[in-house]
Amino acid sequence: MMERNVFDQVARDYEKIHNRSLPPGVHSADFISQRAATVIRWISEGYAGKEFFYLDFGCGNGRMLKTVLASDAVKPLVEQGRLRLFGFDTSAESINEAKSLMGDDRVCLVSDLNHLPRDVRFDFVISCHVFHHIPPAERAETVACLASWMNPSSRLVIWEHNPFNPITRLLVKTCPFDGDARLLTLNTTKTLFGENSFRYREHAYVNVFPPRWLRLDAVSAIEVKLSRLPIGAQYWVMFESDE
Repeated sequence: MMERNVFDQVARDYEKIHNRSLPPGVHSADFISQRAATVIRWISEGYAGKEFFYLDFGCGNGRMLKTVLASDAVKPLVEQGRLRLFGFDTSAESINEAKSLMGDDRVCLVSDLNHLPRDVRFDFVISCHVFHHIPPAERAETVACLASWMNPSSRLVIWEHNPFNPITRLLVKTCPFDGDARLLTLNTTKTLFGENSFRYREHAYVNVFPPRWLRLDAVSAIEVKLSRLPIGAQYWVMFESDE
């Protein structure tokens, strides 16, 4: 599993530091909004009327969790106790920031998976920009750990940087908290999870254009048409846990 790292030092100023490493006119919050909107759609599609458990694995300071919780589609389910939200991060300082940001005890936030209720099993897990920080030799162990916390046939999404995009490689190289980054290609991610109790379902390359541009229908339509080509700055890939 991941050890504590630089994120303890940047937890309070993560967004400010991240913005300084992005191109002009591109903002950290835009990526959070984009991912949150996609997650909300996935939760809505996956919710089948019974109690539903969601984990943000590597939730950082909780900005995406807060956006998900505030949505009109998710908030009523949480208030009714039908959707339970969890966040995990190895950075204790990031979890402290997340607790301050959320101000909501309906979201369980931990820096040690052993602090989760032992009877919890997740129906949906997302992990955004986490695995490139995990040493390659430890990734299979991390995947196996995730599998042990998931219900049969539940869904998991990995959202990662695309190493085939030269702008992505440059931004990662210059980002102050990506010094340990070892980027994963889509095929590497598919192999890693496919060999460790997960079945591939679908994927898409995203952010051919900055997130803010995608608010324009014409630009969004072009991005969708290009989603199978490895040119976007990032990609997501969905898996299903073995039964």
